[in-house]
Amino acid sequence: MKLGMIGGIIMTLALTLSSPARALTPDFDYIARGWINPPNTVNMAPYWGAFGLQDQGTNYYTSGAPVAPSLYWERFNPESPLYQAWFGCYVVSDFPFASEWSKPNLTSDDIPNTIANVQQLVTIDQFVWLAAYGDPSPLALIDPNSVFVLPAGDGYFLLYATMATHSDVGSPTGIYPWHPPYSAHSDEVAAFAPVTYAAVARFKYFPSPDRLVVVYASSAAWATLDGTRHFTPPMVAAQQLEMVYSTTLGGKT
Repeated sequence: MKLGMIGGIIMTLALTLSSPARALTPDFDYIARGWINPPNTVNMAPYWGAFGLQDQGTNYYTSGAPVAPSLYWERFNPESPLYQAWFGCYVVSDFPFASEWSKPNLTSDDIPNTIANVQQLVTIDQFVWLAAYGDPSPLALIDPNSVFVLPAGDGYFLLYATMATHSDVGSPTGIYPWHPPYSAHSDEVAAFAPVTYAAVARFKYFPSPDRLVVVYASSAAWATLDGTRHFTPPMVAAQQLEMVYSTTLGGKT
């Protein structure tokens, strides 16, 4: 991807972080304590399109909220149980593989293009996020050997995968008001240090109103400068899974 394109994506992200929600919005029946609530919204069409996807849509995302008196999100704090953790939902229009969902009694073998598309939506999102937060070499790479997909009830499927990526902590100055400068954590973690996500995505195509819904969450594994390995606590991962299963599209199941 050319540097000029990344610069344009970053500028667009800065302008759309507070873009209004569209008419067809997710119902977040449960947001765990400590997460930003309500979720933020971003129009994803410019980013997915920059990578050649025709998908349009909105990302409703949340992460570790600030703890007073700090203004910085806890996702950037290596001492927080919510460090680098994600939860959110894509509501996707112009989904190119709707025809895969026309068969009754679907199995994962019937929707290979959908499964690949979901992985693309997630990896592009993470790549662009890192670029926007100053990472000079963004990384978002799903291990293909880690991917498996299972039925998840009510016509949904659940995808699990691991992703090699970076932290978004490392910019010398905070990129946004909620983003701390690297000096705040330079004695704890390396700049843009490697992170491994354990990610899930619960997804379903709704022929009416012609939307793909992808509810996602990711827990993290990382190392501090002293070599200690850290992981998102199991309680947080359990809350993330509960949030995933408590989210629907405008009352639809």
